[in-house]
Amino acid sequence: MDAPLSRKTATTMDVGTARRGPRALPAIQAGLFAGAAALLLLQVAGVVVYDESPWKLMRMFAALARGPAALEPEDEFDAALVAMGALLYFSLSVLYSLALSALAAEVPRRLAPALGVAFGLALYVANFHGFTALFPWFVPYRTLDTVLAHGLFGFLAARGLSHFRRR
Repeated sequence: MDAPLSRKTATTMDVGTARRGPRALPAIQAGLFAGAAALLLLQVAGVVVYDESPWKLMRMFAALARGPAALEPEDEFDAALVAMGALLYFSLSVLYSLALSALAAEVPRRLAPALGVAFGLALYVANFHGFTALFPWFVPYRTLDTVLAHGLFGFLAARGLSHFRRR
């Protein structure tokens, strides 16, 4: 039978683990930052490349909670729907960043950006090839710019985790 850990060993291990383990505040900050950057990319692509309404994407996110009726008319501003869409979008960004934080806690810092990109690409597959069974209005967003936005999100979230942990 192994001898129990001494108080000194347990304390030292706890301190070391606490430093490397995920922390909520840096993950929240990283998620908000990375989410804002990815949203900007998607909004610019939507308006400039696809000639979409600037309200379309927020209505699509609002429809996650309010149902497909929130999608129409896509070019009309509705403050309640835009606010709900933004709240859901940034909530998911924070949730995803918290998940990435848990994964990145044991990864060497130099590998975190690569892990972030892989995580972002996995999110793309889950969101646009999995969840579209429940939310089919996202199927038209299976585009290269959406893949890039998810990769960017993962990269920036991973870099943000490192940055915000040090602050």
